[in-house]
Amino acid sequence: MIMKRKQRKQRKYLRKRKNRSYKDTSAQENQEFQDTFKINQALRTENYNLLREIGRETGFTSDAIRRRVWPFLLHCTDINQAKVTEGSLNVPHKDEGQVNLDVVRSFNSFPKNVNEEDKSKLQDQLRHCLFCYLAKNEMYTTMEPVLRQLTILDTIIRLKDLELYEFITEAGVLPYYSLSWVITWCSHDLDDLEKITRLFDLFISSNPFMVVYFAAAVVLSRREQVLELPCDTSTIHSFLTKLPKDLDVDALCQIACELEEEYSVFEMQCQSTVALDQVSAINRHAQDWLPLTSLQAFNDIIKDEIIPILQDKDERKPIKLISTPTNSQHMKQSNSILQRMRQLNKKDAFLYALLTVGAGVGLVAMFMSNSDLFR
Repeated sequence: MIMKRKQRKQRKYLRKRKNRSYKDTSAQENQEFQDTFKINQALRTENYNLLREIGRETGFTSDAIRRRVWPFLLHCTDINQAKVTEGSLNVPHKDEGQVNLDVVRSFNSFPKNVNEEDKSKLQDQLRHCLFCYLAKNEMYTTMEPVLRQLTILDTIIRLKDLELYEFITEAGVLPYYSLSWVITWCSHDLDDLEKITRLFDLFISSNPFMVVYFAAAVVLSRREQVLELPCDTSTIHSFLTKLPKDLDVDALCQIACELEEEYSVFEMQCQSTVALDQVSAINRHAQDWLPLTSLQAFNDIIKDEIIPILQDKDERKPIKLISTPTNSQHMKQSNSILQRMRQLNKKDAFLYALLTVGAGVGLVAMFMSNSDLFR
């Protein structure tokens, strides 16, 4: 008798669990349908602001959606635009040898299951893609703009968590731990493509400085673990350099957006007393990028605004900052951090040049190997 009652209770429990599971699945599928409908509607009406909002808040749900949204947001959808001029790749680029080496290395991890013939084809495609890019887009001559951004990262941490900031500073740790996060949008440090594409949804939909807010969010989220470490430079630097495998990307995206809302890009430059260039994409994002609604407008602004800036041989000028109540000690700390990173970068300039090229090649290789994203 007792056994039968137990069996009835167990069957009842299993039915309830099955019903809950069905309801949860249905709710999830319904939410995905609503999100997809919302994105398609925004694409049809060319609602850039709504798409950016979705990219920041929830991401674009699937690679099939990303194949349509990313080119749209980046103004790369007009197939009638002139292609690369024939013969433009015949002149060797100064980084061509390094790119060839990195192309081979890039397919050691991605894709996971591919035969040698297909891998060779992917390598050729990647090599051609990168050479086309390098023929048109030179890297900046120094790491100076990135060093300034990393210095501002320290200021965000100071404003949000003074105890954590002072602990990291006392250990003598420079924000170089986040260098690869910033220059490769974290793709060099993560091996989960789903997490990487979610981050790209956020970064493509935001000011280029968003990656610095995200880096700050990562450090702030690990405060308890950091404070438990010995106050030692190598220990803390090594810990912070490695992004955890269980990184909660969605939660960190939300924190990064909250940081941006709380501390504007301009305010962060003022608080840190570290000014980015007037011509920085970060400072010109609102005036040059956000108003664009077509590829033609994009090409016009490149011709009329961007190319003259790149051709200007005069020294780039920093944006003018507004004085803040920031005490002199913090101003000295920011300047000290920037100077130390400049010295380190000058000492290891070749090493970081290789990192920049190599990490970028690895990033493109990973995306090209994902057939769902590029099909």
